[in-house]
Amino acid sequence: MTALLPIATLQPFCNHPRKQHHPREQQTPPPRPKDLCMNSDDVWRYMTRKMFYVGQSSLAETYERHCIQGNVCVRLCCVLQAVDGAVQVMEGPGIPLIKTDSNYTRYVSTENLISESPSMESNAKHSDGKSNLGFRLYSRKQLIERRTRVVDASFVLGIIGIVANVIDTELRYGGISGTTESVILRIITSVTSVLLVASVVVYNLIGIKLQLITAGLENWRLVINYSIIIKVMTEVVICSIHPFPYGEIRVPVVVVTYGNDGAVFQDRFIPINSILTVLMFLRLYLLCRYLVVHSDLFKDTTVQSLGTLSKVKINAQFVFKALMTTHPGSCLTAILCCTLLISSWSIRVCEYHTVEINHGNYLQALWLTAVTFLTLGYGDVVPNSICGRIIAITTGLMGVGIMALCVAVLARKLEQSRAEKYVHTFVQQIKLDKLHRHAAADVVKQAMMVWKLRRTGLSFHCPRVLKHRRKLLDAIRRMKKSQFNKSQMRDSVIGVVEISKNITEITDNTSSIKTEQETIQQRLDNLEKLMTNMHSQLYELREYLRQKDATLRTEPSLKPT
Repeated sequence: MTALLPIATLQPFCNHPRKQHHPREQQTPPPRPKDLCMNSDDVWRYMTRKMFYVGQSSLAETYERHCIQGNVCVRLCCVLQAVDGAVQVMEGPGIPLIKTDSNYTRYVSTENLISESPSMESNAKHSDGKSNLGFRLYSRKQLIERRTRVVDASFVLGIIGIVANVIDTELRYGGISGTTESVILRIITSVTSVLLVASVVVYNLIGIKLQLITAGLENWRLVINYSIIIKVMTEVVICSIHPFPYGEIRVPVVVVTYGNDGAVFQDRFIPINSILTVLMFLRLYLLCRYLVVHSDLFKDTTVQSLGTLSKVKINAQFVFKALMTTHPGSCLTAILCCTLLISSWSIRVCEYHTVEINHGNYLQALWLTAVTFLTLGYGDVVPNSICGRIIAITTGLMGVGIMALCVAVLARKLEQSRAEKYVHTFVQQIKLDKLHRHAAADVVKQAMMVWKLRRTGLSFHCPRVLKHRRKLLDAIRRMKKSQFNKSQMRDSVIGVVEISKNITEITDNTSSIKTEQETIQQRLDNLEKLMTNMHSQLYELREYLRQKDATLRTEPSLKPT
């Protein structure tokens, strides 16, 4: 059965420029079919005439030679190469790296391509190597390695800038300011900040290139949107924040002081470098990026492939959840220590220039941070500046979240596993069975004692009879209580796993019963067919015997003697 191809699909291949040096260039071009669809053999015949017309006689002869063998793929490849100049492999079986709207080619089998044609080799030499899938995968790998190196450099530059700034601040608070060491530290902070901004820009450019390769696009404007622009600008602003290397600029800050008349709001002038020093800790988001890039989950190609197939993004959130699942204690301890140290030092910097009584001491700030973090709020030490209060509010919010995570992790660690729950339940059931048996034995024993005392003539109100009656009622209560606890424990053991197991067993039993029922039904059908055949044969036998008897009666000479 021949296939039908629409004429519109052949339009790009029918407009090839005429070759001036070919001897048949003066021939009349073949007329185009005017039907909406035409037979595939007509297409091959039309394209052959077109190849002769445009000057591709060698390929046309190759096409004619393969046409006799009926190789459709070879015929199509000949036509495409002769008219378009190169074999264009269309979209084939999917690879997650490439989308359907890609300008690049997919990897498909090339076993049916023509190897005899010399023009294919020449066209392959002049084809663009960037459209090769292997080249794209290699480029993607190189970009990922380059991005990893850029992330390492950004992390190192950010940490160096923060450490240099902290040392310079401590020297200034210690009375050592304006020296050569302080100037050098400020210059180092400024230089690392400039390099950090450049590395952040390079990191985002590499991310854009990766998106272009993954989506199979060539123009960078197709992957740029407002969210990426805002993200890049935010990172540049955060990484560019650092104290001024020269000069001492002071800005007014509202400070709250407490006196006999209550709270009093005043304006104090503090160095702007103190505020910029605190804001430099925003660079610590580079630590999260560094941990994600060097995580085994992020580097493993198997995890990346599974995430692509399952439509799961392998990003910082995924890595954090994985770490909280595998190492919850270490993660929470690290977050807790970093929060306490950074918040206490930031409060100390904010409060150092705002109060007469210097409780900008680091130990006082650490105590204030711990009390705020644990949501205790004793009130013996309070922040006076607006900057310190903002940091205290942030610390309190982080403390609430981290404490909630600690409670959840502790509850999950204290919860028994399924195997431990089975063992514990089994031991408790044995104890309850033993209590039930002892209580039943006590019931029988005390009932016999009451019956024996009653046989001696004692009344129900006799002290001895009342004593055994109380023991009998206590034994009955214990027996009922043990039976109730046993039933409750049996119900508590049933969970999702047990229900799923029971459902699976019921499904298997139902399937086996259904199979057996079908087998029995088939046997009954066969038995019914056999009975029908036997009935037809008996009916035929009866007719034969009746016919034979009639024959014998009509012919007396044939009767047996």
